[in-house]
Amino acid sequence: MAAKRALIFDVDGVLVDTSRSFPNVVFTAIQWWSKYKLNLQVDCRPFGKEHYKVTKNHPSFNDDYDIAWAFLAFLASKRIKRLSESRISPLEWGNILSSCKQGDPIPWVLSMFGSDIPKREEVRKLCEEIYFGSNTLQHINGRLPQNVRIKGLWHLETPNITTHWSSFSIPVGIYTGRSRSELQLALEILGWSDLPKDHYITSDMGISKPSPEGFYVLSQTLKFENVYYFGDTQSDLEAFKAYGRGKFFAIGNYLANHPNHFNNLKEALDFLLARQLKL
Repeated sequence: MAAKRALIFDVDGVLVDTSRSFPNVVFTAIQWWSKYKLNLQVDCRPFGKEHYKVTKNHPSFNDDYDIAWAFLAFLASKRIKRLSESRISPLEWGNILSSCKQGDPIPWVLSMFGSDIPKREEVRKLCEEIYFGSNTLQHINGRLPQNVRIKGLWHLETPNITTHWSSFSIPVGIYTGRSRSELQLALEILGWSDLPKDHYITSDMGISKPSPEGFYVLSQTLKFENVYYFGDTQSDLEAFKAYGRGKFFAIGNYLANHPNHFNNLKEALDFLLARQLKL
């Protein structure tokens, strides 16, 4: 018999505090690629926290590596010599992004900025090297860095929850835009390394938000009907809306106007417990 409900979590910004990791992966990748690949004079930082926030609020950009790629594609299309020539406000960047209507941003980037842009997979490799760091990249992904050798920004991440997944009385799952290898690090940080593989959906399974497919797959393996889904971005919300069974809890800063908004995951779980729900 299927459980009436399950707890399904996003990872970045929900289960794990990534405020010092992934945004800085994007910032670093843009600056590095601009200097060493586009041969631009790096005289400013054209993409900052507000640009990042605007992009994360777009449902097509759940993947941080694609955020870096999209902005680098924009820079490459401008035919400039120094970064300051491409300085653009967060509002102007948001207006550019507004023309992206599909869930998959790849076709939009290619059609918007032309063919003479950085190769997506090469930018993703750079982002991986910044995020994982030299030692972890070789250990988990089996390759040596080609561009940068650093400790890895994942070391700056911290858990947003101290409860072990098995302590909840209803099924627990994860629907994340992370790859399996990235999720492995997050589970290590959480102390959830023993979470069974059929309890999570990752991007390299061919399922990505804002698609609701991850919920359908998890509902089959975890045997639930409705979800409490904890997310922090527009793509999380759109995926839940398309699934349409349960309740969405907005965590953090990006969806502050959502009616079920909480500053952090602990507040949201305490809210459910206060209503005498068995978690």
